[in-house]
Amino acid sequence: MIVRRLRREEEGYALITAVLLLAIMSLLMIVSLSAGNAVGNLTGRGVHWTSLLTVAESGINDAVARLSVDRNATPSSTGCAYTGSATTACNGPGGEYQVTWQKLTRGRIVITSYGVWPSASSWLGGSPTALARKVQVTMAPPKSFKYALFSETTLELKNDAVVIGDVFSNEKMTMGNNTILCGSIVNATLGVDMGVNSQVVKSLAGSTCDADGDVLSGGTISNGGVIEGNATASGPTEQACPPTPNTNYAILGGTVDGVATACGTITSTASAAHTNTKTSPPVTESLPGFTFDAANYVDLTCFPSGGTCGPSTTSATAVSGFNAVSRSGMTGTYGVWQTQPTKNTRIDLDGLSLGGDLTIVTNAPVDFGNTATITGASGSLIVIISLYVPPTGTTCAANGGDCSIYGKNSVVVDDGDPADPDDGVAMLLYTPGKMAFKNQANAAEGALYAGSMDMKNGFDIVYNERVESVIGFGGTLERKLWQELRP
Repeated sequence: MIVRRLRREEEGYALITAVLLLAIMSLLMIVSLSAGNAVGNLTGRGVHWTSLLTVAESGINDAVARLSVDRNATPSSTGCAYTGSATTACNGPGGEYQVTWQKLTRGRIVITSYGVWPSASSWLGGSPTALARKVQVTMAPPKSFKYALFSETTLELKNDAVVIGDVFSNEKMTMGNNTILCGSIVNATLGVDMGVNSQVVKSLAGSTCDADGDVLSGGTISNGGVIEGNATASGPTEQACPPTPNTNYAILGGTVDGVATACGTITSTASAAHTNTKTSPPVTESLPGFTFDAANYVDLTCFPSGGTCGPSTTSATAVSGFNAVSRSGMTGTYGVWQTQPTKNTRIDLDGLSLGGDLTIVTNAPVDFGNTATITGASGSLIVIISLYVPPTGTTCAANGGDCSIYGKNSVVVDDGDPADPDDGVAMLLYTPGKMAFKNQANAAEGALYAGSMDMKNGFDIVYNERVESVIGFGGTLERKLWQELRP
């Protein structure tokens, strides 16, 4: 009886085991299905997340296209303006975007774009499944100024000048006695004359200059001093070099520490010399073109104040009205448009000091007078653009005359620490006309660009990259900074 009872108690064991196995397998199946759904959801969200970068870029491209056509364009003109509301949104490739922008000084525009999925309403409504990415781009004018000095015709650096940076002239380039250039000379035609003890060097004590120290010319290089880099005197590209000895495209005198290559003869002391060797001369260059657009400036004051600010609206009292403004702590942007400007309607900048960035755009001549040191907030930028071109037959020289931009004694721009290019004041002087400065002690960080240029007893200039991009030059804006921010 006992054995029989025990056997009866073992009946149904296989069924219980099968049920347990089915329960375990069902549980595992449910877990697998849940995991699969989770992976699918994550994969889908990952795809949407990735595509939202393209959606946000669509907003950036929309803004850039509109601002390229009209700098007065506003975010509302897109129909996709970001206002914190879902009523304005545009379809992108895989979501919607909203965009906004802000104009800053120095021609910069900061554009911010939001790419959202599945819609702006779901994101702004706080949906836990909505996704968003925020992209911000800073646009600015393209680089237009790469030389410390640029002359569309002749360029004269008088005695004892010190220039740090590359210089360019289309026609004859002259360096006076004891002049030092830490940089390279590019001269398209008519040659380079270097005075006694003049130097073109690669580095300069007390500065951060690190240059090539080359002289490239489409004419003869008359060397009264030292060229630490290479020297090249090219002949015309369309003809072979005349047989040596010839001095039309030669390198004469002085010392060339690098390689001397000339279409003509070489009398300089050089580490290596190649005479009667054909090379291509530097190409001629034009001044960067300037276009005035009042919409480019967020802080514009215009003379005259009525009508559309620009060269089409002038006044006989524009210059006198501007000259009545205090020169102490000047800041902002001024457009000064004089009716029939002459050398007698000059903008007077004598005694100028800065309260921040200062831009002056005018069709009248500009006279720095005896300005002395121009001081201002560290990191400031001063831009002087004179579109005045003196009449044909007039002269502008270090002793004055009919000049577009002129300075006399001690026109010095405070550069702060010479080893720190980001402090002090940087200056760009630009004119398609004539520029001249008279006496010693004239100095600045920045660049000088003119149709013609005459610096009598030296204008010590140190190129500063703060002037390389200036609004109004180069047309379209360039992307300077891209960053993704947390929405």
